Amino acid sequence: MKWTIRRKFLVGFLLLFSTAALIIYQVMALSLQSNSETIIKNELAKLQQTTREYVKQFMLLHPYESNFFEEFGSVIAQDLSALHQQSVALYNERGEFLFEAVPIEQPQLMTGQQAREMFASDIALALDNQAAFTLVDVDGIKLSYFSYPLYIQDRFYGIMRFTGDYTYLFTSNQQILRGFTLFTVILFLAVFLFSLLLTRKMMQPLTNLITATKQVASGNYNLRISLKTGDEFEQLTDSFNEMSKEIKQKIDQIEAEKDKVLLLEKSRRSFFNNVTHELKTPLTTISGYAQIIGEDDFNDKQFLQKAAQKIHEESDRLGEMVNKLINLSKNESAMIAKEKEVIELRPFLFSICEDMNLKAEKYGMQIQLYGDNSKIYAVKDEMKQMFINLLDNAIKHGINDKNITVTITKSESETFIIIKNESEPIDKAISTNIFEPFIHNPRKKMSSGLGLYICKEMIEYHNGTIEFNYEDGKAIFKINIPRWQQISNN
Repeated sequence: MKWTIRRKFLVGFLLLFSTAALIIYQVMALSLQSNSETIIKNELAKLQQTTREYVKQFMLLHPYESNFFEEFGSVIAQDLSALHQQSVALYNERGEFLFEAVPIEQPQLMTGQQAREMFASDIALALDNQAAFTLVDVDGIKLSYFSYPLYIQDRFYGIMRFTGDYTYLFTSNQQILRGFTLFTVILFLAVFLFSLLLTRKMMQPLTNLITATKQVASGNYNLRISLKTGDEFEQLTDSFNEMSKEIKQKIDQIEAEKDKVLLLEKSRRSFFNNVTHELKTPLTTISGYAQIIGEDDFNDKQFLQKAAQKIHEESDRLGEMVNKLINLSKNESAMIAKEKEVIELRPFLFSICEDMNLKAEKYGMQIQLYGDNSKIYAVKDEMKQMFINLLDNAIKHGINDKNITVTITKSESETFIIIKNESEPIDKAISTNIFEPFIHNPRKKMSSGLGLYICKEMIEYHNGTIEFNYEDGKAIFKINIPRWQQISNN
């Protein structure tokens, strides 16, 4: 049997209540017993005083010759018995029985008189000049045997013994104790039933929490418990819900980080494979031409001139690719090392556009800047390099004598930069993967395919995004960068 909190509480309550009830019962019984004995003592003390005065007055009115008790004892016993409704017995100076009177209204005292010799300790004490009483239970009747020595003017006349029925007093005590017992039983049942219902109600939220905890342990992190009790259980439930929410967030973060790690690993492998392939292609071309012109019988000057040109082109492309890879590696560490600063975007772009116009004019192009100023928080050198790469890309892949536009717009939290240039149709395969490394236009032989990949890395480092679309003969790059706001950055 499992000792649950509810079972422990109920058993503990049962033991505590029973122990307390028994202790109170015993205390009450002892108190009632003591109180009854006190009442009897007081009554007997009063009885001693009144009967002594009665005998004293009787002696004044009835002169006697030799032995007062023997001459008038019968009359005195009957008078006192009728007066006090008790059995009255008289004993001489030697403790010998003389007379006894029993009231007709108290027939139960006759039973007591038949057993008086069994309870004679009070007579012995009276012979020793002490007033004493004995309480005895005779066939369910509570009798009091009270004896005291009668002295009048320092003369000992004998012993007066009174037998009284105090059953009513002890019966009243028993009724009180029975009433207390009945009340205790009823109270116990009521409190026990209330405790049973209360603990059941109290344990229900805890049971729900245990069930919910098991479900969370099995992976159900979306579980929530609704409890409105206004007590500690509600606080515990709220804490559980908050804990479950935090666990869900942490698990989601771990899953997201796991996905990122897997994606990065996949990208790393893809990047490595692409680098290997892209480096191998020009090396294969150079190696092929070098083997041909290196043969002993080679003497074709025209082919030699063509081979020299191809080797030169492929060497330049290989050199550009290596430089881009070196710059990419430097940028990853440089962006972390350099501090960000607030950039006034319009004057910043105006300066870049002005510099790039020198190259654009060679192809009959003009770079035009539109829009209002906005502030961003970024690494200035890296942002400059990114915009130069994008504008250089627009010049390389744009149509001659067609202008390039740069437009700045903004919302409450973001800044948007849109770069447009007219372009020849772009293959879907290229436009979809344009930001992947080594994706380049096959018509542009000198392109390394790393420029836009580097731009994307720079933008994402600054918590921004970059998108590409080809619409109506125009290549469109849209850049989103968070605006700098003084409250959130100070």
